[in-house]
Amino acid sequence: MSDSSNASPTVVDDRIAVPVWDWPVRVVHWAMVICLVGLVITGLRKGDAMAWHMRLGEALLALVLFRILWGFVGSRNARFAAFLRGPRAGIRYLRSRLKPPHEIHVTHNPVGGWMVIALLVAMLVQATLGLYANDDVFWDGPLAKTIAKKTSDALSSLHSRLAWVVVGLAVAHILAVFVYLVAFRENLIRPMVVGKKRLPAGVGAAEAARASSVKAIALLATCAAVVWWIVRTTPAAG
Repeated sequence: MSDSSNASPTVVDDRIAVPVWDWPVRVVHWAMVICLVGLVITGLRKGDAMAWHMRLGEALLALVLFRILWGFVGSRNARFAAFLRGPRAGIRYLRSRLKPPHEIHVTHNPVGGWMVIALLVAMLVQATLGLYANDDVFWDGPLAKTIAKKTSDALSSLHSRLAWVVVGLAVAHILAVFVYLVAFRENLIRPMVVGKKRLPAGVGAAEAARASSVKAIALLATCAAVVWWIVRTTPAAG
């Protein structure tokens, strides 16, 4: 059986449900969605909502750190090596979408894989900036006092602008999912919920989606502990 790194041009309609996403990927994915929605709402409301904005930002940072590390030590399908490909692979994939037979990828296709990386990097930078930001009135990020006020103001401005980049990437991701659902009749949402994807027989391997629950829980707890330690124990500048 082929693994998740292989693309198979095929028009076979006889498909079977194959495990593709491990539970840590799915849980963290939807947790990040919830955090992003909450961050947008609290960021727009400001005021007392900023207390929750900062909590959600810290949670998102821990989740993003986990997903990045899981991309190296997680199940075979969760690893970046399983779906990141060069420009030629992306162009070849796009051409196959315009003219059948379409390439079939077990996890992310060569274009979607880089969208995932763009989102992770954007969220990582945005959440980190938020630690040093301030609203110039009532609220300071947990690390804002560790740097000069002028520097915090500059990072706050960048944090506000980058927020819309993150939102734009998220919207593009959502639109792409619906395009696949409507135009190509491919449901990309269901596999991220149940973990399984309908694929032609012989494409994908169930063992590639198997993950160690102990490793996942330990890694997630470590990421959460690191973020908590940074924001709760870093002394403010004198």
